[in-house]
Amino acid sequence: MTALILIEHVSKFYHMGGETIRALDDISLDIAQGEFVAIMGPSGSGKSTLMNIIGCLDVSDEGVYTLDGKQIHALKDAQLAEIRNRKIGFVFQSFNLLPRLNAYENVELPLIYRGLSRKQREPLVLQALEAVDLLDRRKHMPSELSGGQQQRVAIARTLAGDPPIILADEPTGALDSKTGVEIMDIFRQLNERGRTIIVITHDRQVAEQAKRVVRFRDGRLVN
Repeated sequence: MTALILIEHVSKFYHMGGETIRALDDISLDIAQGEFVAIMGPSGSGKSTLMNIIGCLDVSDEGVYTLDGKQIHALKDAQLAEIRNRKIGFVFQSFNLLPRLNAYENVELPLIYRGLSRKQREPLVLQALEAVDLLDRRKHMPSELSGGQQQRVAIARTLAGDPPIILADEPTGALDSKTGVEIMDIFRQLNERGRTIIVITHDRQVAEQAKRVVRFRDGRLVN
């Protein structure tokens, strides 16, 4: 099976106080289209750095990253932004909803930035909210929603853009365990419909809900 994501001998360095910190150390990893992968490790292990590279938010200092057949590490900022806009959806621990917009408007906003007309946006927004079972809450403000419902809105916002890859960074970190299981179940359902899901987590119970677990420690793969 051809890899959708192919990372070959990737390293990333940071310079702090005259010291060079090796955040990623010679990482090689491949993820196929339609996989559900958890990248697991303690704080400071390098998993978030890897997520930023996979998500085209950052580039490696060494090695090669190929996404859907295109080498990423040499692209310019505008090209990286276009890939993020079209191919990758992000879900974060803090939800990142705008407090003055209701659920519908939060989901709609990235489509406005993409230049879609209101007529084009409406079915995409409604379909995305329906997919996370929040259609009846579309006029609610974030402050009127529970943490789990806010995370569902964040997932719907990602789904509206129809990205083939969803990157979720500690998506259950701000939720109670029961709600966290419900959110992971949504990711499982999305994966069953063909999306590639990558979850970044330090929580073993969250990681074990994925179909493959990649473990990190001190900037290196340990399995």
